[in-house]
Amino acid sequence: MNPITSIPISCYQRLRRSGSKGMDFILSGLARGGGAPFALAANIIVARLLGPEKFGVYMTLLSAALVAGVIATYGVGPVLVREIAARPVEQRRTIIVTIGLWALRFAGTFTVCVMALLLVWLSFGPGSPPSVWVERFAALSIIPMYVAVILVSSVLSGMHRVAKGQVLGNVGKNGFLLVGAGIFLVMGLHRIADVLWLQVLAFALAVLMGIFWISRAMPSGGAHSVAATMSEAGERTSKSVYREWRKSAKHFFSMSVAVVLLARLDVVIVNAIAGSAQAGLFGAAARLGQAATVAGLVWIAWLQPRMARQSRQGQAMALKRSLRLGIAGSTGMTSILVGLCWLFAPQLTGLLGGGFAGAIWPFRWLLLGILVWGLSVPFYVFLTMSGREKLVSRIIWLQVLLTLAASVPLVTSFGALGGAWAWAGGTLFASTLIFIVGVTNAYRPRISPESNTFRP
Repeated sequence: MNPITSIPISCYQRLRRSGSKGMDFILSGLARGGGAPFALAANIIVARLLGPEKFGVYMTLLSAALVAGVIATYGVGPVLVREIAARPVEQRRTIIVTIGLWALRFAGTFTVCVMALLLVWLSFGPGSPPSVWVERFAALSIIPMYVAVILVSSVLSGMHRVAKGQVLGNVGKNGFLLVGAGIFLVMGLHRIADVLWLQVLAFALAVLMGIFWISRAMPSGGAHSVAATMSEAGERTSKSVYREWRKSAKHFFSMSVAVVLLARLDVVIVNAIAGSAQAGLFGAAARLGQAATVAGLVWIAWLQPRMARQSRQGQAMALKRSLRLGIAGSTGMTSILVGLCWLFAPQLTGLLGGGFAGAIWPFRWLLLGILVWGLSVPFYVFLTMSGREKLVSRIIWLQVLLTLAASVPLVTSFGALGGAWAWAGGTLFASTLIFIVGVTNAYRPRISPESNTFRP
């Protein structure tokens, strides 16, 4: 036997798998990170078009719509990722059809209810931004498009096509948004409604791209095959499975509500307490801070399907290796981004215009919270993908209570800077607690309950 060709096949396969995983992470990072410059550039153009006060109103409307969109998904996104990723390839078509239809029905009902509630708040609610009807309808239209992007990208991530899932809500959507904002700049459009409708169009184009990718990745088959798959999935999926999915979705939903109160309603709260001008400064600082979260978000997306499969299949050693890799990668990459953003904070806020100089120190305080958050990222994924989403939800709700309790007096006294203090302190508290709980449970991985196992 030729000694060259006698290299063990297993070693060769491990090398190929390692290279494939590395390339998948690189592409995921490029997809997530590539969207950040587009989003930053689009926000800079929009801020210059609208000015501080109109930008504050725009950010409040957009944040409220995205909050409603997160609520409307009712936590089905992580359930889609976890359940699809944990299945063997031969079961993938059936589980995607089954859980996909369930997610559409589940999230669709909540979408209609949330849109109605948001319309009432925008029209008559306390603390709502000054807006006209066309702006309100544009904000409402963002909600179903946002939900669709979440569902489509979750299916792609569950199919271990994380990079493509990341493209949809980042490079794809933000790229479309940047092109449209550039056109508005050339045309001299300065209306809030136009920018909101541009957001709707960007989400819709991302959804179409995702549906195309899913159809290409699914096993080939005609209309009869699809109908047969739907019938088979309905017959072999017990009520207990749906009940477990709803239970998991409820915990993820609770977690999502807590997160959006922190990550999206921040501008709304500052606007209600300190006015549109301070909301514009805080919104600028918070959106600039998103650049420092890119590394952690990439690691979340990349680790989720892997930890879901490892947990479901009882691969304890693989879970520990994923944790160690996640700790080193997320902490190191986040630290670099935070350091760069801290040093260049004056230049970054200056890009928004002369009226945003007051956002420098709110931006820097938010960066400190993001720094600690980067360390907790792999433990967050570990806990949620191994069936402990209820525990994580409780921790994040503690963060909400602490942040809101601190934000009222701090925002009242210090405006945008006080809001940054409150949000950074809450992030530090929750991230530290998730880290401690994650370390405690790292050597006791729990396999998902048998009742939550889909049987094709």
